[in-house]
Amino acid sequence: MSSTPQHQGGSFLTVGCVLRESLPVTLHFVSWYLREGADRIILSFDDPDDAAIAILKDHPNVDCIPCTEAFWQSIGINPAVRFARRQNLVMSHFYKLQSAGWFFYVDGDELLHLKGRTLRAELEATPKDIRSVTFQPAEHIQSPEVPGAAQFRLAMSRPEVRRVYGPQAGLMQKRQGLSGHTIGKTANRAGQTGLTMRQHFMQHPDGTVVMDRVLGPAEGAYLLHFFDQGYDIWRAKLPWRLASSGFPGRIKVVLNEMLALEDPEPALRALYDQMHVFDNARLAELADCGACLALDMDREALIRQYFPAHVDALHTAVRYAEDPS
Repeated sequence: MSSTPQHQGGSFLTVGCVLRESLPVTLHFVSWYLREGADRIILSFDDPDDAAIAILKDHPNVDCIPCTEAFWQSIGINPAVRFARRQNLVMSHFYKLQSAGWFFYVDGDELLHLKGRTLRAELEATPKDIRSVTFQPAEHIQSPEVPGAAQFRLAMSRPEVRRVYGPQAGLMQKRQGLSGHTIGKTANRAGQTGLTMRQHFMQHPDGTVVMDRVLGPAEGAYLLHFFDQGYDIWRAKLPWRLASSGFPGRIKVVLNEMLALEDPEPALRALYDQMHVFDNARLAELADCGACLALDMDREALIRQYFPAHVDALHTAVRYAEDPS
């Protein structure tokens, strides 16, 4: 892994990720954060044979780390521990190697969008006494009646959740109308010591979290979380998410009850549609609550900008891991 150029000082931006995603998702992730101004993108591939490694390994701004047995041993991590813990331990390892600038730790399905500026510009303008900047999530939803624009939902109040989700509101209250996390992800200044890296922030030994500045919709800041990428992928990832902290308790109970049915698919599909598929009427309800974000996102065009020789691979590479643990 290359060393941090000292002349960049406090403006140097490193994005770190432990991932197991499809080739299109990985290439889009890298292209996105290159456009956001990342000087270095550290990709730790949970699958050491990931097809993206051959494409990205020679890119001057990307460090590809295949998570082989030798790698796990070299940093003292047991590869048998659950995926989320492996993520935290690996990113803690790479954070400690950063000598300057900022370190932004995200998942492979998370893309930061800031209205009118890049991530690099936002962090460069951050006062020197601010140690961390947390970006709140916007969660992708399916919108089959609105082709072209990508739709996202934002966190809502309890009355708004009841209005939008009706009979299923009880399953959506815990996370303010979202299915994934509600905290967001945090960019941390390099060089902080005595702290532990967690998925959403860093914390002191006594459990005190480091969240000096929090930016969200009011500041035009959105961590675009592609928790949902269609029913087939949602269904494939269901066993892993149920075995981890992917769902809050009540949804987990309902999903396990459905999986115990002789034919669980109709019930699972109906629940998925209620949670993730929004027609025009439901999108209007989100908008009335101030909880809807629409963005024009052309994934292929962005990848073509940074990896033109590999665009054709996007139409054939559809490998999603069923169990990333």
